[in-house]
Amino acid sequence: MNVYRGDEAGFTLPEVLVATLIIVIGLTAVATGFQFAAAGIATGRSETVAVFLAEQRLEQLKAIALVNFNGPWPSGPSLAAGTTTEFCQSSDIGTTGTNCQSSAISGTTSYTRATIITDSPGGSGCTGVAPLICKRIRVTVGYRPLTSGGDLSQLRQVDVFSQVAPRN
Repeated sequence: MNVYRGDEAGFTLPEVLVATLIIVIGLTAVATGFQFAAAGIATGRSETVAVFLAEQRLEQLKAIALVNFNGPWPSGPSLAAGTTTEFCQSSDIGTTGTNCQSSAISGTTSYTRATIITDSPGGSGCTGVAPLICKRIRVTVGYRPLTSGGDLSQLRQVDVFSQVAPRN
């Protein structure tokens, strides 16, 4: 027969249940934190790719401006006034020079890159021999980030602006 002695050490059942409840609540909070962190990383990656694509186009146009500001331009990017739209793949960004194309890419998340070039006669930043024509460049990259719930409904965009002038 077991007899209770007052000097025995141990935990009672209510103490064990309260401790278990506290641990479960803590682990749930940590798991939720991991979910938010993973969503933040995915959103950050999407925005980084969008900024890279915008800067990539801007650097291509700046390189053209250094060599051949007034044209004629061969096929590919040019400084002619107007709007061009391209669709860029979301994988292998930067590994090839042809990650963007003029038609939509099916079967994968893509980025839409619109380049708007306008002639800017004179004004701030346009110095030198008159009549000097500068080019205003706006590159907009639109994308739909993948959220933690798999929602692709919210459109985000990155805008990069620049102005280029011919070398004198």
